[in-house]
Amino acid sequence: MQTIKPWAAVIGSPITHSLSPALHLAAYRDLGLEIDYRRIEVKKDEVESFLESWPEELAGLSVTMPLKQVIIPLLSQVDGLAKAVGAVNTVVPFPGGITAGFNTDVYGIVAAIKEVKGRDWSPKKAVIIGSGATASSALAALVELGTGQINLVARRVSGAGNAVQAATRLGIDPGYVPLAAPDKAREILETADLIISTVPREVLDDFYKTISFGPDQTVLDIVYDPWPSVLVKRVTNIGGSIISGKLMLLHQAVMQVKLFTSRTPNLEVMRAAIIKK
Repeated sequence: MQTIKPWAAVIGSPITHSLSPALHLAAYRDLGLEIDYRRIEVKKDEVESFLESWPEELAGLSVTMPLKQVIIPLLSQVDGLAKAVGAVNTVVPFPGGITAGFNTDVYGIVAAIKEVKGRDWSPKKAVIIGSGATASSALAALVELGTGQINLVARRVSGAGNAVQAATRLGIDPGYVPLAAPDKAREILETADLIISTVPREVLDDFYKTISFGPDQTVLDIVYDPWPSVLVKRVTNIGGSIISGKLMLLHQAVMQVKLFTSRTPNLEVMRAAIIKK
């Protein structure tokens, strides 16, 4: 009888750019595990039927946009942090058809920032650009870092699953500056110790060109493809610190592998795999 090998996958849309396969496969091979890892294009209206057909040999799912929020009510259980943030990026199966959702993005953001800035660094003022699922994870990460003042800069924060709702569940009250008030948004960005961008490249490129960034500022641009963004270029040119979204992706993937396999992967083996990409 032929043995079916276990496999995992990243789901979302679009998915062709994802570096998760390189990270996961490097970890599994180093651990001596014969687990395959795939990219699967799944749109919002397809995720329910996809979960209903979950095969027994599937070890777990990495979940990317636009599914991080819509997948939550379809799961049997959701971890407390993922529930508070309102975003799931990891799904693990358990016996009896149970599916559990977790959020490893928060860990990834915190670990990436600590790797570059030091384990004891805590920003006095931080700004998150955007208000969606990743911005919500960034909020929780900033709380863990002991950030003094947090502001959201976004076009709007209305609608389901936004960062303001996550802030309420997290018990914090960040400021909100709409992009419709560019002078105030510019002031907030120019005085921030840490800027976390969660929006696609080109969305705010023209706006960034009007901002006077400083050498004491740090930018984490979570969107790593294409790289570098105008924001990253401007802060690099002035001598500021840059944290790539690839570093956040690396650290969150370490936690995913732990959840999928109950084994601790080699961080440096995974780092070497993503550096090549």
